[in-house]
Amino acid sequence: MWVQSVKKYALHSIFFTVLLACICVDMRAADVDSAKQAVKNSDVTKVKSTHENFQITIQNVDITRFPEVRLIVGASNSAGAPLDSIVAQELTVIENGKPKKVLSVRRISVRERIPIDFVFIIDITGTMQSSINGIKDNIEKFVESLVSRGIDYRLGLVLFSDVVERSYQPTDNVKEFLGWLSNVEASGGMDEAENALEALAEIGRMKYRPSANRIGVIITDAPYHQQGGRGNGRTNFTTETMTEFLKKNDAQLFCITPPVLKQYKAMSDATRGSVFDLSQPFAKILDMYSTQLTNLFAITYRSDQPAIPDSLNVGIVDNQKRELVRKVIPVVEIGRKLIIENLLFASSSAMLPDSVFELEILYEFMTNRKSVTIRIEGHTDSRGSKAKNKILSLQRAESVRNYLIKKGVSATRILTEGLGDSRPIADNGFDFGRRLNRRTEVVILTK
Repeated sequence: MWVQSVKKYALHSIFFTVLLACICVDMRAADVDSAKQAVKNSDVTKVKSTHENFQITIQNVDITRFPEVRLIVGASNSAGAPLDSIVAQELTVIENGKPKKVLSVRRISVRERIPIDFVFIIDITGTMQSSINGIKDNIEKFVESLVSRGIDYRLGLVLFSDVVERSYQPTDNVKEFLGWLSNVEASGGMDEAENALEALAEIGRMKYRPSANRIGVIITDAPYHQQGGRGNGRTNFTTETMTEFLKKNDAQLFCITPPVLKQYKAMSDATRGSVFDLSQPFAKILDMYSTQLTNLFAITYRSDQPAIPDSLNVGIVDNQKRELVRKVIPVVEIGRKLIIENLLFASSSAMLPDSVFELEILYEFMTNRKSVTIRIEGHTDSRGSKAKNKILSLQRAESVRNYLIKKGVSATRILTEGLGDSRPIADNGFDFGRRLNRRTEVVILTK
């Protein structure tokens, strides 16, 4: 009877927060027409609010309280500056073609983690040394800002001049990223233009997390070579073909360049990015950048679907019925990270009670999807030694695994990993932050 009740109410208070791309829809090749339509529909339409023109993008979905659904969205004005508020009465959610009343709009907290894989694309010719030093000096504060605002980050790097000098795959280790930059000295520059388009093409060669938003950040003071142009750099790209390339690779482009280089702005606007003035201090630029990325809202509506679906087809319209954005959101997807929100362990403990509602829901989820395998990741706060925290975090992951095995889930479908205090999502200097960091996360490995 209890299980039937859970099914009836569509896995109410479901255990996980699904994180997904801010621009893209991970469409399958089997439906090319639908994929093309999704790309077309994902383009943001500017609309008239009672306050000002604004743009909106769907960056995430949270179904921890299903059938209530929270769409995590970014909103900015026509100049790209983030909005301080969104009025619920001005918006309606469309789910599978049916209008749904917006129940509430609120700013999101650190609980709604958003995975973003950043690729910094940096010009290393002679005049760029001060900018490179600015990145070195401020990237750690930038990452701290991302973490404090709920961003689950990784950082990749591309260095270029008239050629692509070096390319590094994304890492979650900021020290490693700074190590890549540590020996870079800007030099050379045979002609004015550099080969930024070939450097941007490296975005298509990065190994992204399946659930991560893809963001390129290009930093340069030079115009770029294009197909058929003169100079030392050679490329088959033009502004137009690179714009299409970025869209095809679901990448959003942010440009830190002199304002006079209008071609960068054209690519940024077309991929729903922004442009920052290279002449500004880098600490200020990175602070503005992190603010824009993390000034997000949760738009809540109630779904009428009887159970959590494999995907959601949602859009948002304004009060004149004009579509602002539409996305097909895959819910159950390989690589997605799911957070068991309320399974927060006591300090220094890995004990679980005999019955945990959130784990009953996880069991139901695993039972309904026989092919799904998962990895359970345990986390701790920063108190205690790193060695003990590593052991404790693994014990917490094993506690969840054993709970599911006792319920009947095959042990072969559940892997575990203890990550200690290496991946905080909140400030360990406060009780509230430490509580959030003592968490359990689940990653879908197969579906």
